[in-house]
Amino acid sequence: MHGRALALYVVCCVLWGSTWLVIKLGLEDLPPFLFGGVRMTIASAALAPLVFRHGLPRMGRTIWLWIASVGFLQLGLSYAGVFAAERFISSGLTATLFCSYPIWTIALAHLMLPGERAGLIHAGSALLGILGIVVLEAPLIGPVRLGPQIAAGMLLPLGSSICSAVGSVLLKRHLGRVPLTVNLWAQTLIGAGVLWLLHLALGQGEAARWTPRAIGALLYLAIPGTVITFLALFWLIPRMPMALIGAIPLIDTLIALALGAAILGEPIGWRLLVGGALVLAGAALASRIRAEPEALPGLVQPP
Repeated sequence: MHGRALALYVVCCVLWGSTWLVIKLGLEDLPPFLFGGVRMTIASAALAPLVFRHGLPRMGRTIWLWIASVGFLQLGLSYAGVFAAERFISSGLTATLFCSYPIWTIALAHLMLPGERAGLIHAGSALLGILGIVVLEAPLIGPVRLGPQIAAGMLLPLGSSICSAVGSVLLKRHLGRVPLTVNLWAQTLIGAGVLWLLHLALGQGEAARWTPRAIGALLYLAIPGTVITFLALFWLIPRMPMALIGAIPLIDTLIALALGAAILGEPIGWRLLVGGALVLAGAALASRIRAEPEALPGLVQPP
């Protein structure tokens, strides 16, 4: 991985590493599904001028159905689970549970993508990374006392990680020829619809405070945290193995903790050093995996 691919990979990791804290801050003022719905609406509106400048491309009904399905999973259900979970558990624990993502990604790629059969190197990269996250977040996991709300909160990010993994693998298999901006615009539109419907059904009684903090969180999550990151991700997915894509949540969690140390003065203890080393070792191992994109139907070949 080098050049543009490396730069976009770093962009995804750094920006997403900052979003866990921003979500937690925004939830101080806004109900989760309203927060997520407005985020996706802003992102979709920001993309619309790029999409409609030259008109929508002609694509078959099947492609639009795949886009809608991936958007429903990846930007609708997945984000609903993450936003709702952070009402019950900490942002760090939410990120830790979401970090099961590489397991599901590797397993689904093995089943659905002919060029990405899983082997020992895939398992090793995922296990190293997840072990690193567990070491990093052990202080948050240890004191957790299970109750109905906490248990539900812990299941939500696990479900979110599965939805995201399914969406990513389907995108690679079926949507390689869709223009990036069109793909993301349609998916954010679908995701916004899912989140708005959930808010109307479950969250109408909750108060929303449109404070500067809430508005700042929305704008940050919508533009850098959605438009920029997902355009980068959609460009990367056809061009690298899913095992390496699966390492992004591991690295962004590490970055989130490092940012906390740098910006908030949180102490860098042995957990950050050991856990960080394990996460980076897992990512380095994943970077050695080579996929065979020519075996995948409808995939645009990298230049």
